[in-house]
Amino acid sequence: MNLQNEGSIELSGNPASRAGEDEAVQYQKRLSVIILNQIQRKTLKKKSTIIQSSKRDVFEDSRSTRIYFERYRVLEQGRFWVICATLVLVVLEYEASFMHQLTDTYDTEIKILLYLIMILSIVTIIMTLIAYLAELEFKKRSLSIPKASNIFETNLIFLLILEVIILLPCPTPYTMEFKIFYVQRYSDQIRFYFLNEILTFIMLFRSLLILNTAFKFQDFYSNRVNRLCRIYSVDFGPHFIFKVAIREHPYKTICGLFCIGLFIFSYQLEISERSLLRTEQEVMSYKVNNSLWVCMITIFTVGYGDLYPLTDLGRFSMTLGLFYGVALTSLFTAILYADLQPFTAEIRSITLLDKANLKISIKSFAQKAILNLFKLQQYFQKNKLKHIQRNPAIKQRVTYIRGILQKSENMRRNYRTIDTEDLITMGERRFQEMTHFFYEYYGMLEQMQQQQELLEDYDTEKINSIKKSHTVTSASLEIKSKDDQYFEELIDSQSQNQQLMKFNDED
Repeated sequence: MNLQNEGSIELSGNPASRAGEDEAVQYQKRLSVIILNQIQRKTLKKKSTIIQSSKRDVFEDSRSTRIYFERYRVLEQGRFWVICATLVLVVLEYEASFMHQLTDTYDTEIKILLYLIMILSIVTIIMTLIAYLAELEFKKRSLSIPKASNIFETNLIFLLILEVIILLPCPTPYTMEFKIFYVQRYSDQIRFYFLNEILTFIMLFRSLLILNTAFKFQDFYSNRVNRLCRIYSVDFGPHFIFKVAIREHPYKTICGLFCIGLFIFSYQLEISERSLLRTEQEVMSYKVNNSLWVCMITIFTVGYGDLYPLTDLGRFSMTLGLFYGVALTSLFTAILYADLQPFTAEIRSITLLDKANLKISIKSFAQKAILNLFKLQQYFQKNKLKHIQRNPAIKQRVTYIRGILQKSENMRRNYRTIDTEDLITMGERRFQEMTHFFYEYYGMLEQMQQQQELLEDYDTEKINSIKKSHTVTSASLEIKSKDDQYFEELIDSQSQNQQLMKFNDED
């Protein structure tokens, strides 16, 4: 029962019972007012915040998604610089340990570098986890995925596992003395790798993560583009980002891919081949540019054969570089071919240029034909000849003139067949004309319909009276009005009507 109705009803009974019931009603009213005030305060708090929107699963809050997106980009930027710093320290540590592998001169400095590398690797893994959780929250706020889903129910878990696997291997100070022995190919000598060298070999694949993160700092990677992708059901991920980067900045992307690949595979080859340099004489005779040269001719699939890897690990790295180079070369060829294809305006310009060249050629052939005819006429007048059957020089000149005229005729045909429009432009123009005709016919039909409606409204009463007073028979159908007779006379060209005769004379 409603509270207001309860307050207005007169209660029966003794005065004591009525007083107790009045107090209960007032108490219930106060309690309902307090509950309503609390509910209103909660709704106002929800509306006043930016992150917690009062709309539930209806539309996304653009301010909220922008904040979460920028937080995700800040985390990605921090992870980018941490990975770069880690790779720089790895290169410094490996070069220092290789140059001083025969002595213990910089043993303390190398251990400090290894500790820094290990700490930065742990920080990178933690930042990766936080970045993926931030991306998950951003996708929830942008309504790309349900709000109740976790990271294990989305495709982010596969990318997260892959990146963690790439980030896990790193050289540590606890694995400095461990060695991995193998037999050298062709010489059967016992060689070895330090375990930190193998870990450094694997760690160089982090450069691919740098490339993936660098794509996320372009202009096309934004919250607005994410909305557009969601409208057309496109996955806003690394695959889409790479496609847009190739389309927007093709040559910069190719240069970045080439530099990253050259760094990874050349340094991996250098690590692989340095296991053969364990004496002081071999270290002094080593040249760094050999690995760069082998990697470059492998990526471009040239392979001169003057230098080649001698270890199995080096061959494995060059096999990966070969597949990478085939993909990169194919991509560069496709981009170059697409860039050299002429546009529609360029095709028209080339066509007009061909027509102009053909016109010049036709003029030059016509000049040659006239000049040879003039020479032939002069020859006739000089020698007073009337027949050319027995003169081979005249026959040769006539044959030459005929060849010139035939070439000129072929050029004229080519000139007439060249069109300034390609098939696509011609089709678009024809469709535009058809659309224009359809609009005209549609307008005519609308005008006819309006006139028909006006006629029906004007003649409704007259037609109804005629129907009531006249019975339609077969004889009445044959009755023709004066207007019908007039239009039939206009159609008949043999009519004697004066207006029709005037019309025919004017035509």
